[in-house]
Amino acid sequence: MMQIRPNFRKIIPISTLTALLSTSLVSPFFSQPVQAQSVLQRIQSLFTRKRSEGAASGRSRAGVSRSQCSELDANNLIALVPESNEGLTTNKYPNFLFFVPFGGSAKSPPAKFRLLDEQKNPVLKNPILLSLPKQKGLVSLKLPSSEKPLQVGKRYNWYFSISCTNQQGTPTIFDVNGWIKLVAPNSALVQQLKKTPPQNQYAVYAENDLWFDTVNQLAKYRTVHQKEWTELLSLYGLAELPQTTITELRIQK
Repeated sequence: MMQIRPNFRKIIPISTLTALLSTSLVSPFFSQPVQAQSVLQRIQSLFTRKRSEGAASGRSRAGVSRSQCSELDANNLIALVPESNEGLTTNKYPNFLFFVPFGGSAKSPPAKFRLLDEQKNPVLKNPILLSLPKQKGLVSLKLPSSEKPLQVGKRYNWYFSISCTNQQGTPTIFDVNGWIKLVAPNSALVQQLKKTPPQNQYAVYAENDLWFDTVNQLAKYRTVHQKEWTELLSLYGLAELPQTTITELRIQK
């Protein structure tokens, strides 16, 4: 079995950062809108926040060269998560976003998604197998409603892996992983969302430290907020990607 070598390099250095938020991910709170700090600054702050425990990698850990997989892009597999690889959500069936560095075909091995609890016990009935799109680019994966929903207050370790095979038939595995925690919205957040048009709710989520909700709402309305979407992608070195294409991964039966 091929050994995968960890690669813990930083995703993208940011030259100017705002002060890190004082609230930890373990004990989140829902704040009122912060007028003095822009939404982009808040997203950058969430992106660079340090996590309290564990280890994960939002970048591919394969360390593979073009000689092994000729279609490989230098950026490798990327998960759109903070540098800490941990984020909060209010969605019991969250959505995950990834950059896949190569396209698939009918003969390609499926991508695989796994979800574990903090004790490393499987949460899903079986690993989810997914068909890759024909072209490299951004893809989305929503936790199927046929699975058990996430539980409030619990942290989950997710894993997403893909593989490619070179002309000699040798497979190379790309793997990213991270943490997600479900939190319950309080009445203040619920009222904020009711007062805010859907296309602007990403800002409310950002103000309340909800990374996954922020990114997914911004992705949904990326054509409305092109500047903010481009700034988000730039954190991963992906600012030059097409603005309108996110492929939903299909589950293999």
